[in-house]
Amino acid sequence: MRSPFIKNIEPGGVKEKVLLNKRVATFLCCVFISVLFWLLMTLSKEYSITVTYPVKYSNPPKDKVIANNLPSSINIDIRSKGFFLLAYKFRDPQTLYVNLDKSRPIGVLNHFYLLTNEQINNFTDQFSSRIKILRIIPDTIFLNFNKRIVKRVPVKAKLTLDMDSRYQQGDSVKLVPGYVEISGAADVISKVEYVNTVPVTIKNVDKAQVLMLKIDSDSNKQQFEINPKSVKAMISVVKFTEATIELPIEAINLPSGYTLKSFPDKVNVKYNVAFDNYEKINAQQFRAVIDYKKAESGSNKLRITLEKFPADIRSVKLNPQRVEFILKK
Repeated sequence: MRSPFIKNIEPGGVKEKVLLNKRVATFLCCVFISVLFWLLMTLSKEYSITVTYPVKYSNPPKDKVIANNLPSSINIDIRSKGFFLLAYKFRDPQTLYVNLDKSRPIGVLNHFYLLTNEQINNFTDQFSSRIKILRIIPDTIFLNFNKRIVKRVPVKAKLTLDMDSRYQQGDSVKLVPGYVEISGAADVISKVEYVNTVPVTIKNVDKAQVLMLKIDSDSNKQQFEINPKSVKAMISVVKFTEATIELPIEAINLPSGYTLKSFPDKVNVKYNVAFDNYEKINAQQFRAVIDYKKAESGSNKLRITLEKFPADIRSVKLNPQRVEFILKK
């Protein structure tokens, strides 16, 4: 007895489907081969295309600088077989160098022109031998040369130090060398008073360090050259401790025949000092005063100021900062 789950299969139908699949596969294969041959034949022919290239300028006169803005890129018509052009069309373009040796004077002082098509041989050396250069656009580049001058300017360090809580910066950052030479057009150089280093931040500083800082050349937008291009930064670090000293408060600028009594009559001075100098600090090096001339009308309070204190201490805080007073005759 035949199972109800088994259907009749017509052998002819299966064969027709297999035959159809083979025909489709053969057709697609033929299409692929035809496209491949067409592509090979097409790319084997010669074509012309225009490609844009970034440019840099070389060999300006030694005592001159370029004062005007020159094209940062040029268009070049090139001709070659499709295989090679395809590579040039889609890859990142290489930088081409324009030689300024062949620039000619226009007749106006310091004004010159350069015929770019005279650079074809120079550019050809920078291309594959299979590429032929047909034309360069623009065909003429105009140049304005200014006299080059040299000037010595100071360097300013853009350096941020995040000190460890137990340490403080000792002396100011020392730069070696502290000056650099800049050279360029006279009208540009005359306006430059100093140059900055590239900003740098150092965290958790707890020891002396020596760093190389690069001069920030990007900010000048290539308007002048800098030499040297980096400086050495020497950072001194000192370990500090906190100390407190109590001082009497002195009143100054009192009216003749008057005395002043402050409440309280002493002030606590909290400060940071290097370990090496801790024992050297004493009360005779301080003077805390209140100035009666600075009393505000209707107020019986004066601000305490430190008129004298050691140069070696840091982060000075007074407690209290203001005191009440009574003026007596």
